[in-house]
Amino acid sequence: MLTLLVLFTTLRTDAQTPALNEVETPVLSAAEVAVSTPATLDTFGYGFNVAAWDTSRLQSMGFNWMKVFNPPGSRQPVNVLLRLDANAGHLSDVDDFGDNIQAIAQNNGAYIEAYEIGNEPNLDASYGWTDAPNAADYVTLLCEAYGRIKAVDPDAIVVSAGLAPTGRVTGSWNGHAGHNGLFQDEREFFKEFVTAGGGNCVDAVGYHPYGYAADYDNPPDPDPGCTNGFCFRGVEKLYELMQANGLADKKVWATEFGWIVSPPDECLNDGSWDGRTWQIVSEVEQATNLVGAYDFATTNWPWMEAMFVFNLNFNHAGLSTCEQMRYYAVQDRPAESALAAMPKVSGAPIGELAVTPQSITVIVTPTQQPFMITQTVMVANVGTKGFDYGVTAVYPNALTPAIISPTGRLNPGEQRSVQVVIESDGHTDGVYTGAVAISTTISSETSPAMLPVTLYIFNELHQTFLPLVEQEN
Repeated sequence: MLTLLVLFTTLRTDAQTPALNEVETPVLSAAEVAVSTPATLDTFGYGFNVAAWDTSRLQSMGFNWMKVFNPPGSRQPVNVLLRLDANAGHLSDVDDFGDNIQAIAQNNGAYIEAYEIGNEPNLDASYGWTDAPNAADYVTLLCEAYGRIKAVDPDAIVVSAGLAPTGRVTGSWNGHAGHNGLFQDEREFFKEFVTAGGGNCVDAVGYHPYGYAADYDNPPDPDPGCTNGFCFRGVEKLYELMQANGLADKKVWATEFGWIVSPPDECLNDGSWDGRTWQIVSEVEQATNLVGAYDFATTNWPWMEAMFVFNLNFNHAGLSTCEQMRYYAVQDRPAESALAAMPKVSGAPIGELAVTPQSITVIVTPTQQPFMITQTVMVANVGTKGFDYGVTAVYPNALTPAIISPTGRLNPGEQRSVQVVIESDGHTDGVYTGAVAISTTISSETSPAMLPVTLYIFNELHQTFLPLVEQEN
């Protein structure tokens, strides 16, 4: 007989328990991923698009997210939004596109909290769809990416590509309203996106509510200060479309937004600035508008979940002097200190599971059988919100747990002692494994928790003693 028995007792403590390391999520096929309640954040997302990953600067400013363009490869001290390419070129082999997305999520999912699928697909630009925009084609890629990501990381947040404000486009192209063959009115594109089923393949809708020349609080069109919808609050029109099309439960992520400041005089004569000069604001206005935008959104828009300034430090990225992205940057401008001093909303309470130790190992010889040994495991809620829990057994290799699996609730600061009783009788030498899985009603890096239990049975044990060396004073 080889038995693993788990018993619970309850106590309360204010001490915090070290968290269990992140465990790998079993891989599911895309078909097994159910579209359900969208994944959401517990705390408002304050983010930057970054060139250099200056996480120390981000943290010192009180920002908790960064948007990057390559997988991080390791855990970062802030949350990560990864933008993935999705354009017309990927339609030639959707399976290959999905394989690449899934590989990224499989290999880096532990370091990425959210994925943005594509960029400004309502534009034919090289950084957008790369061809005449087609919302249904974009949805094909989005849904492929959504299924692949959720198959390996169900808790990841999938955000649709931030749409570019284009203004109102008259006429149609190939049956697409608001389309001129080069770009499509973002509002018409979004309607086609919904018709194609895009709302089923996102946790949040991406948008780029740049401020242009308007102040952050300028009402949206038809207000004359927001001509053609070119203002920060133009995003309200997008959310109205979401409400009208059954997507009111989804959140909006402003994956880019900002105001551009003036470049050196010689750049104003550069042809690339011809369509940009009307948007220029002073550096003080940039700072005021960015701070005001965050305050306005967190006060008035419960549907806005995260906002990523474009950008933090593209002015230090080795770009050419007249490259426009340099002049959206806030580093070393008044906006940097203003955003650092800006009050941040605290967000909703968050429950957090913590388990210690992180594994149990027992070593015995066959002649020591039958035997019983008891190990204590502490399970705690070190967060600020209560949650329900449950315990189940996992037994991949003969260490069959006989487990009493209570359910209950852990309030903030509460912990339980788990008595893990391992029994064995008549087993030959070898390695026997099992586990205790602790699940909760929260989704976080520490839940669910998997506690490996390993029993080694060896014919002979050797003890080795190291010599005692005393340090001379």
